[in-house]
Amino acid sequence: MQNIDYCLEQQNDRTRCSSRDGIPERTKEPDMKYFFAIIGLACLFAGCGRQHSGYDRLLRSPDVLFYHVPVGLCEDYPEETTTLKIIRKDMEFLRHSGIDLLRISFGWDAIESERDQYDWHFWDDYVRMAVEEYGITLIPYVCYTPQWNSTGAQDTLNFWSYPPVDYEQFGVFMRALVSRYSRWIKSWELWNEPDISAYWRGSAADLARLVRIGSNAVRETDPEAIVVLPGLAHRTEFTRELFRDHGISPFVDVVNIHNYFETWHPSPVEAIADYVDEIAAIVHDYGDHQSIWMAEVGYSTWRVGARVSDHYQAYYDYEHTLDYQAIDLFKRLSLVAATNKMAAIAWYELKDLPQVEDVIGDNNNRNLGVAYLDHAAKPAAGALMFFNSLFSQPYRGITTELTMRRQPESDSHVVGFENEDGSVILVAWLRTADVQKRGDDVSGEVKDLRQEKIDIVIPRALSGTATLYTELGDATAYEQVERSAAETLVRDLTLEGGKIAILHIQ
Repeated sequence: MQNIDYCLEQQNDRTRCSSRDGIPERTKEPDMKYFFAIIGLACLFAGCGRQHSGYDRLLRSPDVLFYHVPVGLCEDYPEETTTLKIIRKDMEFLRHSGIDLLRISFGWDAIESERDQYDWHFWDDYVRMAVEEYGITLIPYVCYTPQWNSTGAQDTLNFWSYPPVDYEQFGVFMRALVSRYSRWIKSWELWNEPDISAYWRGSAADLARLVRIGSNAVRETDPEAIVVLPGLAHRTEFTRELFRDHGISPFVDVVNIHNYFETWHPSPVEAIADYVDEIAAIVHDYGDHQSIWMAEVGYSTWRVGARVSDHYQAYYDYEHTLDYQAIDLFKRLSLVAATNKMAAIAWYELKDLPQVEDVIGDNNNRNLGVAYLDHAAKPAAGALMFFNSLFSQPYRGITTELTMRRQPESDSHVVGFENEDGSVILVAWLRTADVQKRGDDVSGEVKDLRQEKIDIVIPRALSGTATLYTELGDATAYEQVERSAAETLVRDLTLEGGKIAILHIQ
């Protein structure tokens, strides 16, 4: 994605990014009651203190059964326009949201704009504040190529996306960076989305060379540090080439992948499990038990008519709205967590961008936050807090163990989890982006009148109460549960188009 912190105005009034018109204005103030109420729910489910701080929680052992997947946020910081006041507001938002994991970016091109001349002033203040004052676990990625070392130096707008002239200089920079911040940071991701030419104009072989040099520099400087393979935009064949053809496995501890299905990709969000499985298969076949992160995943609150992007058109009227972003967040996180393959997740991003700021890509980039630019919470912030509170203990996905009874050609999708304490969570909805079932209306304003009732058989004897939640944590008792010595039957769970049902059975 869409690294906003490099969409900066360049010398001589040149810019490296483009923008479009037609951005919708913020049309309503968010209802904040849920945002603060969720804090109480977090205490109910998880307690109010921080748990499992540090970097060890970000590596998943392949033989672990129950695992708690940390879920954080992403944020980019243009050094030229970010102030300490903005940073502190971000940190306070994280604190009030119960978030202590944050993916950020260090700009090689910004910090070392001249060879061997480093400008650390912004990052010295930022890192100390985030880690020492707010207890944030930072997981940065590092890129892009400074103009003085770019093979495309003559391309004054896009020099940063070209491979370096001298690859060893990336190692020199990584040694300086890691040495300076190793006290606070123990994870280093080496580049970002190299599978698309907007961010890397070299080949997979070129990228492998860069990662090997960067990895050696990180490990020589801080043997305790985690080395992360650059986050994949979507092209899994690129990752396969890195492992199979270029022997990248010994140089990385984590494989990071990104996902924006239904925003910048036509696939339905339900296909995210297949995406994760494909990456896991690559690691299985050619790797060495690397952990997998989805440390950039999101869904925008922007559209013009039916158009969301060049790759996705909305069909229903609720798609890419504030309320539906919250629903999408909960089901997207549930889908990823249910794979039993994920070690950490980070939602992109903390807050929206100024509507006049240049961005790489389209206007979705300005409207991905769980908060507005002024840090007022969108509904998605409440959904994120509720997800983290509900999934606060180690758990495992049990979707394949469930039996669903539903109508023929059902649109329903269900994922299930078993908590370490024996309770079960079910998350269910009607699929939104099933292109085969869409009609001819291309306005993007179709009313979703679908409704289904499904039964779910859980092969567990559950004797406690059942509670039905919305994505924001609004709770009602659920009475349609039948129990026996061998199983629990959830009867007549009602699913409606554009909504989500979250059931917790003790």
